[in-house]
Amino acid sequence: MDANLIALKLFLDELNVQSDIDTLDKRKTVQKAVYLGQLSGVNLGYTFSWYLMGPYSIPLSKDYYALEDSLSSKHNGSYKSKELIPPIKKKLARIKPLLNMPTNVALSNQVDWLELVSSVHFLHYVSQLSWAEVTSVIKREKKHVAPYIEEAKAELRKLNLI
Repeated sequence: MDANLIALKLFLDELNVQSDIDTLDKRKTVQKAVYLGQLSGVNLGYTFSWYLMGPYSIPLSKDYYALEDSLSSKHNGSYKSKELIPPIKKKLARIKPLLNMPTNVALSNQVDWLELVSSVHFLHYVSQLSWAEVTSVIKREKKHVAPYIEEAKAELRKLNLI
């Protein structure tokens, strides 16, 4: 397994995100977790663009398929002797609460929360839309998560990410 895939595997493990990608929701979870995880200052080098389901990285999608292949091969143990250094773990620990849906948010599943919070951040910080524009895009393109825009903003503010 090459170093980039090992880094991705350890990064996901540290965030308690499964590297299993056999469903759309699991792939979406990996995409959003890596996007949000990189906000901690741990840059895996993935760039994201806007997509139907929020921030999306084509290079990341290639890597998580390669990671899946590598993990299913007989030589999959090369990452097991590796670990992230403490400063990286500390940065990821700071962002980890953002991956958990707050108790006052009643979305149908965790991946919807990840889609919302990553989309709110991306639209405001990366696309540099005003809050009114962010709200408009979310309401138009993501009606299912739109009622919780303010909660997503609040969680991002707690971590000084917006």
